[in-house]
Amino acid sequence: MLDLIQKRRQLLEIYAAYEAESEPCRSGAACEPGCADCCTNVGDVDMTTLEGLFLQDAVRCLPPSLQKDLRRLIKENRKVKGRSRFARCAFLLSDNLCAVYTARPFSCRRLYSMKRCGETGPTVHRRLWMLAESYVDSLRELDGTGCSGHMSYVLSLLNDARFLKSYLEGGFAPDQVRGLIHDHGLTVNRYASKSKPLRQNLL
Repeated sequence: MLDLIQKRRQLLEIYAAYEAESEPCRSGAACEPGCADCCTNVGDVDMTTLEGLFLQDAVRCLPPSLQKDLRRLIKENRKVKGRSRFARCAFLLSDNLCAVYTARPFSCRRLYSMKRCGETGPTVHRRLWMLAESYVDSLRELDGTGCSGHMSYVLSLLNDARFLKSYLEGGFAPDQVRGLIHDHGLTVNRYASKSKPLRQNLL
């Protein structure tokens, strides 16, 4: 069986290690609450299945009416993403604040910009971007029996009863959901190579 308590602890340790190591570079970032360019114009808001599992837990703690709205928005996000590179994050509320900020995946935690975003996108330090890529590899290794990819697609994968049962039992059975993996461009973590960087400006 998957030891979710230990996995959560290890996941939080990875987040904390990145926060500590990246803080000197991010201290002068232009980001502030309500700035949501990274939530709409980055391309993919990615996460691992392990992060998705804990994100679902966070959603279940929200008011029922908001949970209902988020389920609808996730479904819409999945459709929009299928037609376009860009899709407003399903968890971005009308005030441009995140509904699940404390449970946000690493792809959100790593994003920042030294200048106000616009048509050119975020401006980040080259060394810090490469550092974040190494943490992506660590997250995939931690979630070796799962997948990674765009947030709404990973949540769709976790809603597949066959996959979820095998995953929670600690199994590795991507063949059961090969169609979902292929159709949504998901990465099987066990076979992952270095992740590709998103559109960015490097200092």
